[in-house]
Amino acid sequence: MKKKTLSLLLAPVLAAGFLVGCSDTNDSGDAESTEPTQATTEAQPEEVPVERNYDGEIPEVGGEWGKSVELKPSGAVEPNVVVAKTLIEGDGKEVGPDDVVAAHYHGTLWNGEVFDSTFENAEEGKNSTPLLFSLNQVIQGWKYGLAGQNVGDRVELVIPSEYGYGESGASELIPGGATLVFVVDIVGAADLSDTSALSEAELTSEKPPAGMAVEGPLGAKPTISFDHDAKSPEEPSVIVLAEGKGDAVEPTDAVVYHITGADWGKGDEAQSSWDTEAAQYSSQAVGDTPGFKGMKVGSRVLVLQPNPQNPDNAMAFVVDIVDSISLAPVE
Repeated sequence: MKKKTLSLLLAPVLAAGFLVGCSDTNDSGDAESTEPTQATTEAQPEEVPVERNYDGEIPEVGGEWGKSVELKPSGAVEPNVVVAKTLIEGDGKEVGPDDVVAAHYHGTLWNGEVFDSTFENAEEGKNSTPLLFSLNQVIQGWKYGLAGQNVGDRVELVIPSEYGYGESGASELIPGGATLVFVVDIVGAADLSDTSALSEAELTSEKPPAGMAVEGPLGAKPTISFDHDAKSPEEPSVIVLAEGKGDAVEPTDAVVYHITGADWGKGDEAQSSWDTEAAQYSSQAVGDTPGFKGMKVGSRVLVLQPNPQNPDNAMAFVVDIVDSISLAPVE
C-alpha cells in the first residue's frame, strides 16, 4: 500500500502475527531467500518471449502433483529462451500476468542441484504447502512463464539467467549466470483488480452500532462516519453488512481484500486500500482472523476493535473480501 499506517494497524487489530502482504512491496525480509522473488540488481525487460512448444531437450520430471517431484537433469545445451512445458493440464482459470498465484514449486540449477523447494521444505510426514506470490514481484521467467497457464497445471519452467537472477545470482545457492529449472504446480490465482464478487453480495439486516454509519455502494470504497456522541465498543465484534455468494473463507485460505479503517470518531480521516490501484492480499493463511474466517467471498464485514487501556482509541474496519485461495497441503 502507498499508506503504511493502515497495514501497521492490521496486525494488532485483525490478528496477532497475521502478516499483510501488500501488492507493491516484498516483505519477506530474508536476504538469503531463494524464492523466485524479483531480481532487483539488474534491469528487467518489459516483456519476455516464452516457448511453450520447445523441441529441445530439457530435464525429465516425474512425481505426483502437489505431493512430490522427481527431476532428472539434462546433459543437453541450455535453452536461451524461457521454456514453459505443461506436464499436467489443469481445468481451472487462466492465470493473468498481474495475478497473485499460489503454487507448490521445486527449483534447481540446470545440473539438478536443488536450491529451493516447497516439497523438500515440507514438515516431516506432511505434503508441500503452497506459497503465494504476486506475478509482479517474481523473476521475469516466472511472471511470463506462468501467465497463460491454468490453475491445476503442473508446468516445467526453464529460465535463462537473463530472465532470472542475471549475472549477480541470488544468495550462495544460485550463482551468477545460472539457468534455473522450476517445476510449478499452480494451486490458485486471483486478479487483484477484479472486484465483481463484491457487487454480487446482498445486504443483511445487521447494522453498525448506534452512532456509527457505513455507507457507499457494494464494490466501491465505503465511508465511515460517527455521531459526536457515538459510544466506543467495549468488546471486539464482527458485523456482516453484506453477505457474498462465494465460498466461505477457510482458516487455510489466503485472502484478497479491500480494507477501510478509522480511529473511533474520526471517519473523515479513514484510510482505505480502495485509494490504491488494486486490492491487497494476505501473504499467509488467515487462520482465526476475525472478519475473514468463515466469511463468504464477496462479503462486506465491519470489524470493531476496542482499546481497553484507552477507550477513546477504539478502531473500526470495513473489510471487503474480494477472493480467497487455498494454501492447504494436498491430502
